[in-house]
Amino acid sequence: MAASRQSKAFHRREQQTREERVRRLTFLGVGGGLALVGVIVVAGLVWGVWLPPREHVLTVGSRSFNAGQVADHATFLVRTGNTNAAGDPQVAMDDLVQREVMFQAGAAEVDEVTEADIRAEISERLGMAEDATDDQYGKALGDYLLASGISRAEMESVFRYLVIDQRLRDQLKADVPESGDQMDVLRVATNDRARAEALRQAALNGEDLRDAAVAAGIYTDRTQAEAGWFSPETLPERVRDQINALSVGGVSDVLDDANQVGFEVYAITSRTATDPYQEAVRDQLATLRFGEYVEAKREELGVTEDLSDSERTWILDQVRRATRN
Repeated sequence: MAASRQSKAFHRREQQTREERVRRLTFLGVGGGLALVGVIVVAGLVWGVWLPPREHVLTVGSRSFNAGQVADHATFLVRTGNTNAAGDPQVAMDDLVQREVMFQAGAAEVDEVTEADIRAEISERLGMAEDATDDQYGKALGDYLLASGISRAEMESVFRYLVIDQRLRDQLKADVPESGDQMDVLRVATNDRARAEALRQAALNGEDLRDAAVAAGIYTDRTQAEAGWFSPETLPERVRDQINALSVGGVSDVLDDANQVGFEVYAITSRTATDPYQEAVRDQLATLRFGEYVEAKREELGVTEDLSDSERTWILDQVRRATRN
């Protein structure tokens, strides 16, 4: 009997030991899992808030940018006046693309940019006198670096880009022919379709569209209806065909405006294909050619964008933090 009681007691202790071991293992497993979750959460916070994502979100030719670099560039743009970059990372990415197009392609089209060229560009952009001393230049430079939050090397890269950009634009403008098809365009806009129809009818009856707009109370000055000179190429695409089809003195139909909330009427007062281009038209054509050049080089270099929603949110958060004050 004694042996039997001892055996039962032994088995009870063994069972209790096994149960205790299971409880300890369960506790350690739960505790270890919670600890691991804690490590993952902290790591995620560090990675997602303080450390910039490492993945490339933009590649232009031979150059790639991660989300941190896009955030830095967006911050620079906001600090130097482009507030649109605060609400959309695409603004910074588009600017980076154009800069890389200038560095990787445009630079080969123009004269080499020297240190003297960069200094002259900086001086002009900062409104410094041509005879500014080195001390005055250094102070203006320091103030700009402080306000923009970039390094001197980054700043010189910015101004090198501006020099290349302007030289290429000037070169393309110089290549514009001396003359070509151009027209002097009138435009009157109103939110009232009935007034637009009445205005068009007045012009069809022989009244000058400018005077009709003033008489109808749409404008207070007839010059407000003068849109200026355009070539067929540089007319806004949405109304190009309608305006280009007009003869001198002709009046367009009532057209929807760009926002589809108002109405427009167009007329042409003069058109020539032999007179020298108006300066405004030369500028328009140069801008058009520049845009075509950039688009062609984008295709040639190859541009890849891969910005996730989380990276977009992270970039916007970084820009807000950096520009809060």
